[in-house]
Amino acid sequence: MGTVPSLSTPLSPVQVRGLCALAVALHVLPLIIADYPYIDDIWRSQSAGLGDDGRESWTGHGRFLLAWLYQLLSVSGAAPNLFPLPLLLGAGVCAMALASLARHYHSVPSASSVLVVLPLWFNPFFLQGLSYQYDGAGMALALAACIWAITLTLEPVWKCLAGALLVAVAASFYQVSVNVFAGLCCVEVMRQVLGQASLRQVCRHALGRLGQLLGGCGLYYLTAFQLIDVPRTALLPVDGAWLPAMRQRLSIIADHVLSLLTPGPAWLFIGLLLLALIALMAAVREVSKQRRSMVERALLAAFLLLPLAPIVLLVHGMMLLFASFDDGARSLQGFGVLMVTLMLLAHRLLTSLQARLAWLLAVPLLFMLSFSYAYGRVLVVQKTLQQTVGMALAQRIQSQPALYDAQRLFMLDSGSSGQWLAGAHGSYEAMPALRYVLNVNFLLLPEMMPRFGVSNFGSHPALDREQVLAQSPAPLVDDMYYAIHKVGGTVYVLMKAPKAPEAYRW
Repeated sequence: MGTVPSLSTPLSPVQVRGLCALAVALHVLPLIIADYPYIDDIWRSQSAGLGDDGRESWTGHGRFLLAWLYQLLSVSGAAPNLFPLPLLLGAGVCAMALASLARHYHSVPSASSVLVVLPLWFNPFFLQGLSYQYDGAGMALALAACIWAITLTLEPVWKCLAGALLVAVAASFYQVSVNVFAGLCCVEVMRQVLGQASLRQVCRHALGRLGQLLGGCGLYYLTAFQLIDVPRTALLPVDGAWLPAMRQRLSIIADHVLSLLTPGPAWLFIGLLLLALIALMAAVREVSKQRRSMVERALLAAFLLLPLAPIVLLVHGMMLLFASFDDGARSLQGFGVLMVTLMLLAHRLLTSLQARLAWLLAVPLLFMLSFSYAYGRVLVVQKTLQQTVGMALAQRIQSQPALYDAQRLFMLDSGSSGQWLAGAHGSYEAMPALRYVLNVNFLLLPEMMPRFGVSNFGSHPALDREQVLAQSPAPLVDDMYYAIHKVGGTVYVLMKAPKAPEAYRW
């Protein structure tokens, strides 16, 4: 009878791929079970991914490969909702890429080698991107392309060019993923020093990776970027307000990241950080003892320490530079690279002391896995609330001729940016980052109503909330969540801001 390999037992390539596939499948399972149409998915699924002009919308955002993916899977020019097939495809491809990265970092990988690379997928903030039933697959494939690009060596030349091509492919699926490749390039420079490469080799490798990054971005600029018709590419003006704006943005991102550090898991991340710092100091000491000139040793130490700053900045990365600031969790893909950096350094220290100590790296991964399952349950709560209110509103409309005979119906949001989900209050208290990752600050959208049999909701109301109340002071229906008014032949559903406390009242 065979024995189960321990965490330090060398694994075959098939075993590494199987372990990565199992881990990724366990992580993505809550999203599949929840089956929650996330924001853009609502209108995409109703129109099969086509906009009002009858064309898909991804190309206009510089992501034409995602459009091609759906055309290939559906064997049509449209994009019907195929969830979870695209996500399963993207997750499977990314699992194979993670296995390649584990073999890239360790020539003879063990189970602990797999633990080191998993944060790229287990990244809690990546869950928001994966929540999109349409776009999630593209984000997963973009991550896989970045990972494979970094596993390609710089020689021969065709491999270097292939790496640049993969970066362009990643950007054509999801532009923010380039932050991942840039961060992994910084990790590669650190690995060169840790591998006792000469200063010349380190410089050559750094320039080669920079060339891959710039080449990939240049290729993307010459191709997919030219198709963008959405005016969101303007950069933040470099003037007297630039530095204060950058400080404010970095502060916002830091607050979001620190929302993970509740008293429970805080010691996990602090412990991991301490292990990484100790490993880093030990590595600097090793460099200082090498038989090289003082200048070379100083520069090698710099190449070991300086990449840490861009790795931290790349948590949000290039999005910081745009005039339109998006602090959504899906833009924090670089957090996975930061975690891999800490895990890689900690792994180096723990295995040098005792191979079995590498089991400690499973603890922060367990927290990330638990976060995924808690997030999946919150999605179910959100889905249940929206379905309940949506069905009640549809029944109100369908039961009154004055409402269902209206020429047009419109829905106006309350204008409240807060969220209200009493069923998830306990989870929010235990894991505050769940609220940030969910980021659903509405109760209903007009695009949801056809799911409940009401198909005459419009999206461009002629009146705003104040004008509706001025012309129709008394509502036809006054509900806990909404009030229904009629102005002429048009019905307006005014959503209300929640008044009750979010916590459950026993």
